[in-house]
Amino acid sequence: MTAVTHAEIIERAELIGQKALAEVADAERNGCFSDDLRAAVHAAEIHKLLRPKRYGGFGMGARTFSEMVRVVAQYNASAAWLVYFTALHEQWVAFLPPEGRQEIYDSDGFTADIFFPIGKVEYVEGGVKLSGEWLYGSGVGWDEWIGLGAFVEVPGFDQRQPCLVTVNTSDVEITREWAPFGLRGTGSYPVKADGVFVPWRRVLPLAHVKATGEPTGGEFDPEEPIYRAPFMPFFTLGFTALAVGVTQTVVKDLRQRIHDRERVLYGMKEWESPIAQRNLAEIMVQLDTIEALNERYICQIEAWTEAGTPVVPDEDSNRMNAWRSSICKTASDIAFRSLELLGGTAANVGDPLEIAARDLFMVLIHVGQIYEDNMLAYGRTQYGLSGHPLL
Repeated sequence: MTAVTHAEIIERAELIGQKALAEVADAERNGCFSDDLRAAVHAAEIHKLLRPKRYGGFGMGARTFSEMVRVVAQYNASAAWLVYFTALHEQWVAFLPPEGRQEIYDSDGFTADIFFPIGKVEYVEGGVKLSGEWLYGSGVGWDEWIGLGAFVEVPGFDQRQPCLVTVNTSDVEITREWAPFGLRGTGSYPVKADGVFVPWRRVLPLAHVKATGEPTGGEFDPEEPIYRAPFMPFFTLGFTALAVGVTQTVVKDLRQRIHDRERVLYGMKEWESPIAQRNLAEIMVQLDTIEALNERYICQIEAWTEAGTPVVPDEDSNRMNAWRSSICKTASDIAFRSLELLGGTAANVGDPLEIAARDLFMVLIHVGQIYEDNMLAYGRTQYGLSGHPLL
């Protein structure tokens, strides 16, 4: 595997973003981006960004990962969502038993997941048979593999725990129904499994990974970045990058539109109004704030990676959740405030600001970003309680 630099990955992200931008109208209408874009992402080897080097990956760290997502997000949120998960889902593959890692990495296909542990399993020789229906399989139409959530009693562990039970997408039913408020281009289709056999090598015990920071079955290089930082804070890094990237374009667009807008009623340019100037400044400072907090998030992951800290106290992981929720909420607020300030000039369906506002709202309400939940959890840890309200 030829070494790839940070600059080369960012250059590839720019090209993917430009290609995605030309497809946005079709992706909004069809509920997914084209196979041509999928091919471009694969050719750019974005999926190998976090993959360990021993499996032909680039083994890159948090900053390159985050910047790649942010750059694509400046063109379109749905496209950034897809490239984020295309790279990200190879992170958890690296925690599977060695045979499972090898199988999936050797296929060089893309991987999806749906974490909700709602599947049912039947224990059979050599593994389990998986059944169930899951919603929101982001990008699954592009993928060869998908990890589906279920509670499983994994051999070698004391108790049942939430797991990703990984199946080949050819063995499940994918219903191409996806007509949400925002993130329409992500093709986040429902998935149904009916007694699909899954060998133990493709079952990932998530509680074990979160508690130990180590892959199942050993045989890993502890110097790889994904093994040196806490699993979930690293896993969710791309949400903040996406929110910041989209918002940077929103604010740039708002600034230009205020400059160009005529206020006929007042006989003046919009930008000449002290009120418009004040409103723009407020939004720009909000952008400065989420950019700074995103940078702090990246720096914290980098610090943990440098020190080799795969497990951190509950307070630390929940602080990262709170930062992430704050960034996503502020980004969504900025987008809708921008629509409010521009009025009817940005209200048409398909307007870039209208799309961005819907997309950022969908990021905000994703289960990993729910503001009230994450603030509650972080607040609990300030008084020595578990970040989980039921524990």
